[in-house]
This record gives sequence, structure tokens and C-alpha cells, in this order.
Amino acid sequence: MTYFVFVDFENVQKVDLALIAGKPVHVTLLIGKNQTWLDLTLVQQIRRLPTQVELLEVGASGPNALDLTLAYYLGRAVEQIPEATYAIVSKDKDFDPMIGHLVGKGINVVRKDSFAALPFLLPPKPAAPARTKPPFKVVPVKPASAAKAPAAPKPAKPADKLAKLINHLRNSPPSSRMKLEHMIEAFYKTSLPAGGVAGVIDALIRQRIATVDDNGKVAVL
Repeated sequence: MTYFVFVDFENVQKVDLALIAGKPVHVTLLIGKNQTWLDLTLVQQIRRLPTQVELLEVGASGPNALDLTLAYYLGRAVEQIPEATYAIVSKDKDFDPMIGHLVGKGINVVRKDSFAALPFLLPPKPAAPARTKPPFKVVPVKPASAAKAPAAPKPAKPADKLAKLINHLRNSPPSSRMKLEHMIEAFYKTSLPAGGVAGVIDALIRQRIATVDDNGKVAVL
């Protein structure tokens, strides 16, 4: 399956192209006439993915100039490859009637408010392990006089600790890798997991909680 994504960059400017690397996804970024700069991280991602990303400058101005241009290029793509899956990334609900018409024609197309919400970019959910019942259950008999020992406090699970760290980072996002490392050290103190600070950062990147570019700039998603 091939996926084509059209991004209304005037409307949605948070785009992480690292999510499409190595996937059958082609992205068209439609840039408005008055947009004169792009984020350095995004520019670096575009340069790394020249065959998957197209930057399209809309020279015309007006309230609907970019929307109409996006609809034009979407229509051309649908005409050429009707079996592909299409997506519009925009918070503009004016696209919905057009999408409803295309869906009625059997075209697979959706609109999402954010790039990261595209369903075909999300990691697949792990399959739940099959539950098997034991042939019988042995219930130990407690002596009548045995006093109930107080339950020992449960240590915090690594997953719970990481979830609290993620919430902390989202409330106070660091701007650089150095600041991120200091925040992780201060948060875990003496209870860092086996991989240390680097292992925690790798986990945040794998789970798409944060990104770190080649210049050490950090973005918390």
C-alpha cells in the first residue's frame, strides 16, 4: 500500500518527517506565499528524504488559495493512483465535504488535525498474549494462628517512573540534549535504569515522545 500525504503548512506547521523514513509514504508540503522561513530540523529532514518529500510553494495569495491548490494536486494524484491511501493534514474542516465525496467514490482518504495522528504512521499495537487456564488451582491453607504479615511496599515500576518523567518533560520541555540529560539525572537520582541517561533518551525517541536533531536540539512531542 502506498500513502500520499498533503500538508496544509499554513495551517499545521508541526511536521516530523522522521516518522515516514523507510515507509511507502510520499509527503507534499504546501507552503503559503507569506511563509518566508522553515524550521532547521524540518529542512534537514527534507534533505535526508528527497524521494519522499516534495516542497510546493503556492505563489498565489488569498483566503483559499492554498486550499484550492491542495485540492487540485490531491485530485491529480487520485486520478493517477486511485488505489492508494490519501491524507490531508489540516485543521480546516472545509476539506470534509470534498473528502466525503471522494470516500463515496471508493477513494480511501482522511483528514487529520496533526501529522503525528496519521493512522498509518502510528506503531502497530502488540498482540495480547493468549491466556491459558491451569488444569486446577492449588489454594494454600493458612494456619489458624498465623498472623497476617504487613505487605511490603511495592517498588516503583520502570514503566511508571518513565511515565512520570514524560509528564514532567511535557510540563517543562528542555531545549537541548544537555538540559534533557540534566533533567533525567535529577529525576532518577540514584535509581537510573541499566542503560543510564543515554538509555532513557533512546527510550523517549523510540516511543516518539521526544526528538533530538544533529545539533542537539530537543523537541518534546
